[in-house]
Amino acid sequence: MRFSGKHVVVTGAASGLGLAIAKAAEAEGARIIAIDRVAAPFADSRICDIADEEQVKTALSGLPRIDAVANSAGIARRARVDEADMADFDAVMAVNVRGTFLISKYALPHMRAHGGAIVHLSSGVATTGTRNRAAYTASKGAVLSLTLNMALDYAADKVRVNCICPGFVNTPLLASLPPEKKARLAALHPLGRMGEPEEVAHMALFLMSDQAQWITGQAIAVDGGYNIGHAEDV
Repeated sequence: MRFSGKHVVVTGAASGLGLAIAKAAEAEGARIIAIDRVAAPFADSRICDIADEEQVKTALSGLPRIDAVANSAGIARRARVDEADMADFDAVMAVNVRGTFLISKYALPHMRAHGGAIVHLSSGVATTGTRNRAAYTASKGAVLSLTLNMALDYAADKVRVNCICPGFVNTPLLASLPPEKKARLAALHPLGRMGEPEEVAHMALFLMSDQAQWITGQAIAVDGGYNIGHAEDV
């Protein structure tokens, strides 16, 4: 049980990757502090808009300690730069970047005395272009860069910071896509399919665990080969 007695904060814990990470950590003994805009299925579920500093400050107050954080909450919008609605752009940045920043800001004081691990959820699109996702791609690139900077800033405190760059994963974000679109997405991955939330959760738990004590500042692709090139013969 890698997380027995440990306190793990997970954002976006009500669904998708956050839910998978929180369930997997709980199964290995963690006490989960679940953060989401709606109630999550955990004993300690805290409703919070992570883009709101006061809400984040309140949500993470009063905790005896934090051993690990998984910044999983995220939203997406489809648009090119010249077609993007600025309200959509601001919303994506507020959740994906500002939210990751704020959760980290208020979790770190609980971690610096004893060390710990933070895992950000970036994306495969942070390192390779994807059409019609300007705001989302920019936000995930920012999360990757934030990972590098935080890893340097907190190494002396024994707080490790890494990020995961998933390919396309079967989450509620993709649930409404028609079958033919899902098939096209699957074909972009050399392994021939989209990922499952649990497959990303396995990597998150490894990076948060003591097994990864000598790993920090890394962007780990869990993507079925998406970033090495696309399987379709064009």
